[in-house]
Amino acid sequence: MHQNMRTMRQDAWTAEDDAQLAEVVLRHIREGSTQLAGFNEASRKLGRTAAACGFRWNAFVRKQYKAAIEQAKEERKVRKSEKVQAQMEGGDYDHPTATLMTWAQVLRFLRQEKNTAQQWASRWRAAERACNEWKQKYQQLEKVYLEVKGEYDRLVREHQTVVEDYRALVQIVDRARKAAFLDGQTDAIQGFMYRIDEYGNLERISPPEEPPLEQAE
Repeated sequence: MHQNMRTMRQDAWTAEDDAQLAEVVLRHIREGSTQLAGFNEASRKLGRTAAACGFRWNAFVRKQYKAAIEQAKEERKVRKSEKVQAQMEGGDYDHPTATLMTWAQVLRFLRQEKNTAQQWASRWRAAERACNEWKQKYQQLEKVYLEVKGEYDRLVREHQTVVEDYRALVQIVDRARKAAFLDGQTDAIQGFMYRIDEYGNLERISPPEEPPLEQAE
């Protein structure tokens, strides 16, 4: 930094310097800013450090401007009240220091929430309808499944009966064949008859004897 800058000077404060410092600090008070921000701005204008400006303000200038300070504080309250009122009436939406929602913002928010709720309710009803449709289809398929299963079980039982009858028939035929060709006497069957008893067994019976022919006298 240049040595001739006023930030480095140690000379006394003038009345003009005090007036400029007061003007800057009072403006920051009215606008709701901080005194520290006012000291920083005054330091740039007066070529002094912010610490020097703060020391001068607290040690001398503030005492000279007590009434002006109170007036600035009152103006700050009025400004703040007007700002809040403007926000409540729908103005100053995007102010970076705004902390309250305006009535317009509240209404807009509630409308958005209402639309969102209606959309979710519509989706819920659609999902419920789809669920009922799939439930009906499931019940129909379950009914068809039970009918097919019943038919399948019936066919299985009938098949089992046919298999058992077939095996019994094969056994009967096998027994008859063995009885017919017993001991190699192929003509032994000619003099006998067969029947099936109540247990499915093959029983050989003898035919009734024919009466002898009477000789002619």
